[in-house]
Amino acid sequence: MESFRQELKALIPSRFFERQAEIIQRIDNHPEVQRLRKEYPDRTADLTSPRHYRDISQHLSYCDACNACPGLNACQNEQKGHRSVEEPNPTQLDELVFRLRKCNLLKAYEKQQGIGQRIKSHYIPSHILDATFDDIEPDPQRLAAITAAVKFCSTFVPGETTEGLYLYGPMGVGKSRIAGAIAQELAKCDVDVLMVYVPDFLLEVKDAIGSKTETVENKLDSLRTASVLILDDIGAETLTVWTRDEVIGPILQRRMERLPIIYTSNLTINELRHHLANVKDAKEMDRKQHEKKAERIIERIEPFVKILPVGGRNRRRD
Repeated sequence: MESFRQELKALIPSRFFERQAEIIQRIDNHPEVQRLRKEYPDRTADLTSPRHYRDISQHLSYCDACNACPGLNACQNEQKGHRSVEEPNPTQLDELVFRLRKCNLLKAYEKQQGIGQRIKSHYIPSHILDATFDDIEPDPQRLAAITAAVKFCSTFVPGETTEGLYLYGPMGVGKSRIAGAIAQELAKCDVDVLMVYVPDFLLEVKDAIGSKTETVENKLDSLRTASVLILDDIGAETLTVWTRDEVIGPILQRRMERLPIIYTSNLTINELRHHLANVKDAKEMDRKQHEKKAERIIERIEPFVKILPVGGRNRRRD
């Protein structure tokens, strides 16, 4: 028996027990362990026992990495973007268990990604889509428009809000950024928003005519059904009879009194009326007919929006 004990002792590395005692001492002295002992006095008596060593060591490793957090991209934890949290063990009343949970940085990142998924766009620059109300200077010439935009977001109720906004003014004064901020704010509330740059979108639809019919229908259906539609720079497009009567008209008709639209334009309502009557392929003999069709579209816009001027300096040239 003595010989066996000697052989077993020889297999144990030198200072093994001393090193174990030092490790346990370091764990005992760790601020996180001291916090746990203070908060859970009845569940931490066995915290540094061999059977809990792996769990508490991993917990402390995560805590140390989180305390020196270098940011989400450079996260040092084995499971990036996660922190270790303690919970009372529901089956062992004298123990704690440790779980990995998403940290606030990962939650914020995923939330932002979700916002991006809820804002669909066609040909809208990222600096417009990423705009927020905090980024927009509330100067006097556009304060009324910004206030109305904020109110639209704060009072928006899916399925109930039907009145939109018509923001008009010179180029470069920030109409599109206000619309982009609306999209951001609504997306944070899980509202699906579609923002379309009208001139390019109409060209895309026209180009899709030669392809399968359902391709055009899919493009148009997304505009008909989005909870909030933003038509950016309406009036800047080159209109044809077809794009006016078969694209814009039916989209507005489908949404009228049901789903709100936010418009931005360089044109007043009266100027937009004139633009809609003067389509590219209009025939002089059909002038009155085109004016009636233009008026029909205006009747699908004007009664269902709050019309607001946006003024100020041209910020693109600053």
